[in-house]
Amino acid sequence: MEKENSVLLSIIIPAYNCESFLAECLDSVLKQLPEDCELVVVDDGSEDATSQILKEYGEGRENLRTAFSRHIGASGARNRGLDLARGEYVSFLDCDDCLKDGFISQSRPLLEEKAGLYIFGIERAFLSGNSEFWTVEDRTYDSVSEFADDYIRTRHLLIYSNCNKFYQRQVIEEGKLRFDESVVFGEDRLFNYRYLTLLSGQDRDSRIITSEILMLSYIQRDRNSMSAAHVPDFFRKALMLHEAKMQCFFELSKEVDEDEKLDFVAYDLSREIEKTIDRFAAHPEEREETLPEINRLLFEGPFDDESPVDVLVILGSPNCGYKVDAAFEVGKKNPGVKYIVSGANLYRNGLCTEAEYMSERLSELGVNPSDIYLENRARYTKQNLEFSAGLIHELLFIGALHVRAGSDPGARKGIGLRVGMVTAGFHIPRTRLMAERMKAFDDFELVWFPAYGPSTKIDTWFETQTGRSVILTELRKTVKLKKALYEK
Repeated sequence: MEKENSVLLSIIIPAYNCESFLAECLDSVLKQLPEDCELVVVDDGSEDATSQILKEYGEGRENLRTAFSRHIGASGARNRGLDLARGEYVSFLDCDDCLKDGFISQSRPLLEEKAGLYIFGIERAFLSGNSEFWTVEDRTYDSVSEFADDYIRTRHLLIYSNCNKFYQRQVIEEGKLRFDESVVFGEDRLFNYRYLTLLSGQDRDSRIITSEILMLSYIQRDRNSMSAAHVPDFFRKALMLHEAKMQCFFELSKEVDEDEKLDFVAYDLSREIEKTIDRFAAHPEEREETLPEINRLLFEGPFDDESPVDVLVILGSPNCGYKVDAAFEVGKKNPGVKYIVSGANLYRNGLCTEAEYMSERLSELGVNPSDIYLENRARYTKQNLEFSAGLIHELLFIGALHVRAGSDPGARKGIGLRVGMVTAGFHIPRTRLMAERMKAFDDFELVWFPAYGPSTKIDTWFETQTGRSVILTELRKTVKLKKALYEK
């Protein structure tokens, strides 16, 4: 390396309107900064006393370098810091956080390993005085692929932040890596995904070292932050980050199997949805623009409640009363429709099966018992579908079901039969996938009718923990069923 690169570590801080806590941040670094390390601070066009504080701190300190620019955002300021950095390794710190006491002396021996990336722990400190700790165990990964395999399996390696890592500057410069200044949030993740990809292609040492040493105190302050600001199209941006993450780790992974990858996809997608809906209370405008998009993913649709059907299949569950009510409303529009109620598990009252309860409920609503057929063997969804399809074929054979007038009389029995499937709205995507793969339904036209329970209504499901848990668990099952979507 060039002579100027005798600097071992450059710590880069973007500073914007942080006069209230900048001195604390700078002191936390400078009091432990050795001569062969440097602090690079970029004032991002601050409008308060930040620039004056930096000028005062810069006097007589050779290992503190400052730069001043118009306001270009944190990504732009970090990029400017990278342009100025001279260290063999670079790291980042936000101007409202603090480096932990003794961190540099504790972590310095690890740099003798000359690994490609170092990841450290974080203390999340609250103004109340309480703290929580995000940590990783002491471990050395011999390759980026080994790291990627472990992350897919554990998801707990603190990959998002830039502020708990040491990066090899040569990897950054040779790969022409910079922060994407057009990205509103998640630019740190994108930087890390790109860095890992670049590191995996290096001929030299690409080991990754994780350490339980705490690097910084991430101080949760009352200030304008991403969580406090409205972000247009937040969910689409979150999906972009999800897809970038999947692409990165699937490309790097060598040992995980397809099921592990699918678990990873399903978990991460559900977490991005949950982080999005967590913002709704503070940002009603995001709920208005985002919820329909999320619901299309979770519930599919739109559905045509006016579609004519010849038979209605109601899939049971321990709480299936609302499904019966939804099916009855559809049945009122279809005179002569037959009902198949499916489910052998106990209804929630513990006194009868799901199918028996639904039959009794339909009778109470005025449906002729002769139009109700029990499928009283199915214990899970696939059996609900298989056994119901078998019952439909049996009823066609004995003439208890009739195809609507106008169908081709020479066609196979069942061709033209319209089968209405009634189940929970959130359950339709996975149930539809199953049904479409069953030959028993090949002769039928399936029409889907969603039902919404008390905790799973399409506009309020996210307001209770029960609704979130049920629906996001189902999403993970659906994603895992869609294997072809994520095969690489």
